[in-house]
Amino acid sequence: MNEVHNNKLKILGKLAASLAHEIRNPLSALKLNLEYLNMSIDNFSKEDAECIQASLDAVERIQTLVDNTLAFSRKPKDDLGTYELNYIAKQAIEMIRSNANRKSIKIVTKFSSQIPKLKFNKDKILQVILNLLSNALEASPTNSQVLISTYFNENNLVVLEIKDEGVGIKEEDKNKIFSDFYTSKDKGTGLGLSVSKGLLKEHGAEVMFESESGEGTKFFIIFPKSLIEDEHDTEAINS
Repeated sequence: MNEVHNNKLKILGKLAASLAHEIRNPLSALKLNLEYLNMSIDNFSKEDAECIQASLDAVERIQTLVDNTLAFSRKPKDDLGTYELNYIAKQAIEMIRSNANRKSIKIVTKFSSQIPKLKFNKDKILQVILNLLSNALEASPTNSQVLISTYFNENNLVVLEIKDEGVGIKEEDKNKIFSDFYTSKDKGTGLGLSVSKGLLKEHGAEVMFESESGEGTKFFIIFPKSLIEDEHDTEAINS
Protein backbone atom coordinates (compact mmCIF):
# COMPACT_ATOMS: atom_id res chain seq x y z
CA MET A 1 0.00 0.00 0.00
CA ASN A 2 2.84 2.39 0.88
CA GLU A 3 4.53 1.63 -2.43
CA VAL A 4 1.37 2.51 -4.34
CA HIS A 5 1.05 5.74 -2.34
CA ASN A 6 4.70 6.68 -2.97
CA ASN A 7 4.30 6.03 -6.69
CA LYS A 8 1.30 8.38 -6.72
CA LEU A 9 3.41 11.09 -5.10
CA LYS A 10 6.24 10.64 -7.61
CA ILE A 11 3.83 10.88 -10.54
CA LEU A 12 2.20 13.96 -8.98
CA GLY A 13 5.59 15.61 -8.58
CA LYS A 14 6.34 15.23 -12.27
CA LEU A 15 2.90 16.49 -13.24
CA ALA A 16 3.28 19.49 -10.93
CA ALA A 17 6.50 20.61 -12.61
CA SER A 18 4.78 20.45 -15.98
CA LEU A 19 1.69 22.27 -14.69
CA ALA A 20 3.82 25.13 -13.37
CA HIS A 21 5.13 25.97 -16.83
CA GLU A 22 2.18 25.00 -18.99
CA ILE A 23 -0.70 26.46 -16.99
CA ARG A 24 0.47 29.25 -14.69
CA ASN A 25 1.59 31.83 -17.26
CA PRO A 26 -1.43 31.66 -19.61
CA LEU A 27 -3.71 31.43 -16.58
CA SER A 28 -2.27 34.67 -15.18
CA ALA A 29 -2.85 36.41 -18.51
CA LEU A 30 -6.42 35.14 -18.65
CA LYS A 31 -7.09 36.33 -15.11
CA LEU A 32 -5.70 39.81 -15.84
CA ASN A 33 -7.96 40.15 -18.89
CA LEU A 34 -11.02 39.02 -16.96
CA GLU A 35 -10.23 41.42 -14.11
CA TYR A 36 -9.91 44.22 -16.67
CA LEU A 37 -13.39 43.38 -18.00
CA ASN A 38 -14.70 43.14 -14.46
CA MET A 39 -13.63 46.75 -13.82
CA SER A 40 -16.24 47.81 -16.40
CA ILE A 41 -18.85 45.27 -15.33
CA ASP A 42 -21.63 47.90 -15.25
CA ASN A 43 -21.27 48.36 -19.01
CA PHE A 44 -22.27 44.76 -19.73
CA SER A 45 -25.65 43.08 -19.82
CA LYS A 46 -26.66 40.98 -16.83
CA GLU A 47 -25.97 37.76 -18.75
CA ASP A 48 -22.51 38.89 -19.87
CA ALA A 49 -21.64 40.11 -16.37
CA GLU A 50 -22.59 36.71 -14.94
CA CYS A 51 -20.37 35.00 -17.53
CA ILE A 52 -17.41 37.20 -16.55
CA GLN A 53 -17.93 36.45 -12.85
CA ALA A 54 -18.27 32.72 -13.52
CA SER A 55 -15.08 32.79 -15.60
CA LEU A 56 -13.19 34.58 -12.82
CA ASP A 57 -14.41 32.00 -10.31
CA ALA A 58 -13.24 29.19 -12.58
CA VAL A 59 -9.81 30.78 -13.10
CA GLU A 60 -9.34 31.25 -9.36
CA ARG A 61 -10.32 27.62 -8.75
CA ILE A 62 -7.74 26.44 -11.28
CA GLN A 63 -5.12 28.70 -9.68
CA THR A 64 -5.83 27.16 -6.28
CA LEU A 65 -5.60 23.63 -7.69
CA VAL A 66 -2.27 24.39 -9.35
CA ASP A 67 -0.85 26.04 -6.22
CA ASN A 68 -1.90 23.13 -4.02
CA THR A 69 -0.53 20.54 -6.42
CA LEU A 70 2.82 22.34 -6.56
CA ALA A 71 2.94 22.82 -2.80
CA PHE A 72 2.20 19.12 -2.29
CA SER A 73 5.07 18.07 -4.56
CA ARG A 74 7.76 20.45 -3.26
CA LYS A 75 10.48 19.24 -0.94
CA PRO A 76 10.79 21.01 2.41
CA LYS A 77 13.08 24.04 2.44
CA ASP A 78 14.69 25.90 5.29
CA ASP A 79 13.97 29.34 3.80
CA LEU A 80 12.52 30.83 6.98
CA GLY A 81 12.03 34.52 7.69
CA THR A 82 10.61 36.51 10.60
CA TYR A 83 7.10 37.85 10.08
CA GLU A 84 4.07 39.28 11.85
CA LEU A 85 1.34 36.63 11.67
CA ASN A 86 -1.43 39.25 11.72
CA TYR A 87 0.08 40.96 8.67
CA ILE A 88 0.32 37.69 6.72
CA ALA A 89 -3.30 36.91 7.62
CA LYS A 90 -4.36 40.35 6.35
CA GLN A 91 -2.54 39.66 3.07
CA ALA A 92 -4.47 36.41 2.69
CA ILE A 93 -7.75 38.20 3.35
CA GLU A 94 -7.07 40.80 0.66
CA MET A 95 -6.13 38.07 -1.82
CA ILE A 96 -9.44 36.30 -1.29
CA ARG A 97 -11.74 39.25 -0.58
CA SER A 98 -13.22 39.29 -4.09
CA ASN A 99 -14.42 35.70 -3.54
CA ALA A 100 -16.11 36.78 -0.31
CA ASN A 101 -17.71 39.80 -1.96
CA ARG A 102 -19.27 37.65 -4.67
CA LYS A 103 -21.14 35.71 -1.97
CA SER A 104 -21.77 38.79 0.19
CA ILE A 105 -19.74 37.18 2.97
CA LYS A 106 -18.19 39.51 5.53
CA ILE A 107 -14.69 38.61 6.73
CA VAL A 108 -14.40 39.72 10.36
CA THR A 109 -11.00 39.97 12.06
CA LYS A 110 -10.11 39.79 15.73
CA PHE A 111 -6.32 39.99 15.89
CA SER A 112 -4.42 40.13 19.17
CA SER A 113 -1.95 43.01 19.21
CA GLN A 114 0.29 40.98 21.52
CA ILE A 115 1.20 38.24 19.03
CA PRO A 116 5.03 38.21 18.71
CA LYS A 117 6.88 37.84 15.42
CA LEU A 118 7.22 34.24 14.25
CA LYS A 119 9.84 32.44 12.17
CA PHE A 120 8.34 30.64 9.17
CA ASN A 121 8.29 30.31 5.40
CA LYS A 122 6.01 33.16 4.34
CA ASP A 123 4.75 31.57 1.11
CA LYS A 124 3.87 28.30 2.81
CA ILE A 125 2.02 29.81 5.77
CA LEU A 126 0.22 32.20 3.43
CA GLN A 127 -0.84 29.20 1.32
CA VAL A 128 -2.20 27.43 4.41
CA ILE A 129 -4.24 30.46 5.49
CA LEU A 130 -5.56 30.89 1.94
CA ASN A 131 -6.58 27.22 1.82
CA LEU A 132 -8.48 27.46 5.10
CA LEU A 133 -10.11 30.77 4.17
CA SER A 134 -11.12 29.39 0.78
CA ASN A 135 -12.72 26.36 2.44
CA ALA A 136 -14.52 28.61 4.92
CA LEU A 137 -15.95 30.76 2.13
CA GLU A 138 -17.08 27.72 0.16
CA ALA A 139 -18.76 26.28 3.25
CA SER A 140 -20.49 29.52 4.26
CA PRO A 141 -23.89 30.56 2.90
CA THR A 142 -24.56 33.88 1.20
CA ASN A 143 -24.85 36.90 3.53
CA SER A 144 -22.96 35.23 6.35
CA GLN A 145 -19.58 35.92 7.93
CA VAL A 146 -16.19 34.28 8.40
CA LEU A 147 -14.21 35.13 11.53
CA ILE A 148 -10.41 35.00 11.55
CA SER A 149 -8.63 35.65 14.84
CA THR A 150 -5.25 35.30 16.54
CA TYR A 151 -4.61 34.75 20.23
CA PHE A 152 -2.67 32.78 22.84
CA ASN A 153 -4.33 29.54 23.98
CA GLU A 154 -4.30 28.07 27.48
CA ASN A 155 -0.88 26.51 26.80
CA ASN A 156 0.58 29.90 25.87
CA LEU A 157 0.85 28.93 22.19
CA VAL A 158 0.06 31.27 19.30
CA VAL A 159 -3.15 30.27 17.51
CA LEU A 160 -4.77 31.48 14.29
CA GLU A 161 -8.44 30.49 14.13
CA ILE A 162 -10.82 30.57 11.16
CA LYS A 163 -14.54 30.08 11.85
CA ASP A 164 -17.28 29.73 9.25
CA GLU A 165 -21.09 29.60 9.44
CA GLY A 166 -21.53 26.57 7.22
CA VAL A 167 -23.39 23.31 7.86
CA GLY A 168 -20.41 21.66 9.52
CA ILE A 169 -18.37 18.58 8.59
CA LYS A 170 -20.21 15.27 8.42
CA GLU A 171 -19.31 12.86 11.20
CA GLU A 172 -18.19 10.20 8.72
CA ASP A 173 -15.81 12.68 7.05
CA LYS A 174 -14.06 13.96 10.17
CA ASN A 175 -11.34 11.30 10.19
CA LYS A 176 -10.70 11.64 6.45
CA ILE A 177 -10.40 15.35 5.74
CA PHE A 178 -6.61 15.49 6.06
CA SER A 179 -6.05 12.41 3.87
CA ASP A 180 -4.23 12.77 0.54
CA PHE A 181 -6.62 13.07 -2.43
CA TYR A 182 -9.75 12.99 -0.26
CA THR A 183 -12.48 15.49 -1.09
CA SER A 184 -16.21 15.77 -0.52
CA LYS A 185 -16.49 18.37 -3.29
CA ASP A 186 -17.54 17.73 -6.88
CA LYS A 187 -14.48 19.66 -8.06
CA GLY A 188 -11.01 19.63 -6.57
CA THR A 189 -7.91 17.53 -6.06
CA GLY A 190 -8.54 16.73 -2.41
CA LEU A 191 -5.16 18.24 -1.60
CA GLY A 192 -6.03 21.49 0.19
CA LEU A 193 -6.15 20.25 3.79
CA SER A 194 -3.53 17.56 3.19
CA VAL A 195 -1.17 20.21 1.81
CA SER A 196 -1.94 22.55 4.72
CA LYS A 197 -1.22 19.86 7.29
CA GLY A 198 2.05 18.97 5.55
CA LEU A 199 3.25 22.57 5.27
CA LEU A 200 2.51 23.18 8.94
CA LYS A 201 4.23 19.96 9.95
CA GLU A 202 7.41 21.25 8.26
CA HIS A 203 7.31 24.11 10.77
CA GLY A 204 6.49 21.94 13.77
CA ALA A 205 3.00 23.49 13.76
CA GLU A 206 -0.31 21.68 13.55
CA VAL A 207 -3.87 22.17 12.34
CA MET A 208 -6.95 21.06 14.27
CA PHE A 209 -10.68 21.58 13.89
CA GLU A 210 -13.99 21.57 15.73
CA SER A 211 -17.24 21.06 13.86
CA GLU A 212 -20.85 20.43 14.78
CA SER A 213 -23.70 19.78 12.37
CA GLY A 214 -25.54 23.02 11.64
CA GLU A 215 -23.11 25.13 13.68
CA GLY A 216 -20.22 25.66 11.28
CA THR A 217 -16.56 24.72 11.60
CA LYS A 218 -13.52 26.16 13.36
CA PHE A 219 -9.99 25.47 12.13
CA PHE A 220 -7.02 26.19 14.37
CA ILE A 221 -3.40 26.67 13.29
CA ILE A 222 -1.25 26.15 16.38
CA PHE A 223 2.32 27.43 16.29
CA PRO A 224 5.00 25.97 18.60
CA LYS A 225 7.03 28.22 20.90
CA SER A 226 10.14 27.34 18.87
CA LEU A 227 8.85 29.58 16.04
CA ILE A 228 8.65 32.67 18.23
CA GLU A 229 11.47 35.06 17.34
CA ASP A 230 12.15 35.79 21.00
CA GLU A 231 10.50 33.37 23.41
CA HIS A 232 10.97 35.92 26.19
CA ASP A 233 8.20 37.91 24.43
CA THR A 234 5.55 35.45 25.57
CA GLU A 235 6.97 35.30 29.06
CA ALA A 236 6.72 39.10 29.35
CA ILE A 237 3.20 39.20 27.90
CA ASN A 238 1.82 36.50 30.15
CA SER A 239 3.69 37.31 33.36
